[in-house]
Amino acid sequence: MTQTLEPRDWGLGTDADGRLMIGAESAAGLARAYGTPLHVLHEERLEATAVRFRRSMEAAYPGRTSVHFAFKCNSVPAVIEAARRAGLKAEVMSPFELELALRLGYRGDDIVVNGPGKTAAFLKMSVESAVRLIAVDSLGELALVHEIAQAARKRVDVLLRVNPDFVPRGMNAGSATGSRKGCAFGLDLRSGEVRTALGLVQSMPGLRFQGFHFHIGTGIRDATVYARVLDRLAPLFRETRADGFRVDIVDIGGGFASSTTREMTSRELLVYQGLGRLPARVSVGDCASFEDFSGEIARALLRIFPGDELPELISEPGRSIASPNQFLLLTVSYVKTRPKVRKWLITDGGLGTVTLPTFYECHEVLLADDVRRPRTENVTIVGPVCFASDIVYRNIRMPEIRPGEIIAIMDSGAYFIAQESSFGFPRPAVVAVKGNTCRLVRRRETFVDLMGRDILLTPGDHSGGQS
Repeated sequence: MTQTLEPRDWGLGTDADGRLMIGAESAAGLARAYGTPLHVLHEERLEATAVRFRRSMEAAYPGRTSVHFAFKCNSVPAVIEAARRAGLKAEVMSPFELELALRLGYRGDDIVVNGPGKTAAFLKMSVESAVRLIAVDSLGELALVHEIAQAARKRVDVLLRVNPDFVPRGMNAGSATGSRKGCAFGLDLRSGEVRTALGLVQSMPGLRFQGFHFHIGTGIRDATVYARVLDRLAPLFRETRADGFRVDIVDIGGGFASSTTREMTSRELLVYQGLGRLPARVSVGDCASFEDFSGEIARALLRIFPGDELPELISEPGRSIASPNQFLLLTVSYVKTRPKVRKWLITDGGLGTVTLPTFYECHEVLLADDVRRPRTENVTIVGPVCFASDIVYRNIRMPEIRPGEIIAIMDSGAYFIAQESSFGFPRPAVVAVKGNTCRLVRRRETFVDLMGRDILLTPGDHSGGQS
């Protein structure tokens, strides 16, 4: 049986007046103290969520396990530090993320390097940093990694990223990273690219094959999906072992959903973007638990591998850890009504600046000033940018809201900050709340930050900088 989400589903509460509370702080009070848009990080709960994920893997699987937080999901240092305290290692996809991991104290051996477009400079940086694993995405990249390893006179451990030609039911095309037709990621299993890569590795003394990596998409709520894709890859694992290779590692990637938000299905996305019909609100009870995911994955690997050859199980969660432990506060600046047309809530944040994931995901939106106020009308929530599609949500059921009140977009911990934009406005601050204390962990962007890369003319100078 499903039920409507309540503040407690995010570890939050309400006071006697119905105000949304995080610990001893009211969300609306934080918004007015620090300004909006404002992300609020539930630091203690994020750490506890990460611990529970790691322990679920350790409890379910008798072999070795390693959990790596996906930096692409949320690279705010306070978020990463909380995940690190919980025992999570690092998964990175860019030079920025690798440098961030190293500056935050991760050793090279704690880091898995991923991504479909690694440059020679990035691969050289990875080799020089002695990262634990590079997940090779293509035959061209395989040759490049070997060339760099040879030049550095180092032995580099690699995984081969496999495109398994597997798309979970209902997943929209933008999220289906295991699709053979729709996504360029990974070595093509069906055409034999993976077998070709294995043959090449044998002739590359600078590389050491450690196992396989795959990633089938994001926002996965059904735990059996992982078992099904592992069963699809079972013949590859067996053939590889029969050819004399050891499969010491199976990296299942990430994609685990947050139970309190979800991606729209292909059909829902088409209907919403085409006709403006917002999908049904997220309900509790239709998403697998960490223990469900871990159990399905462990049982599948135990079916495929002999007990004395169990590979290390690596996972790369991001969304399931960060998403439900951060929310975004916006101020309603104006309310505009056109009779028999529509009612708009004009806020200080929208798709053009801070809410891009609401284009394709279903997030709960709460009135932070009074969570209990009944939802009586359909409204369209928009942002401040001179851009007609600067929309948070169209036709969403909300309470009657007055200018100056604060709304909370829940589950902003995954990909909101990663995809935010300075579209005429500064990027927002982040406040972390832990117990009964709060601290600013990322300040709001300033004019100097926004213009910091530009060579500006001084007043009265029309020479273009030329003498």
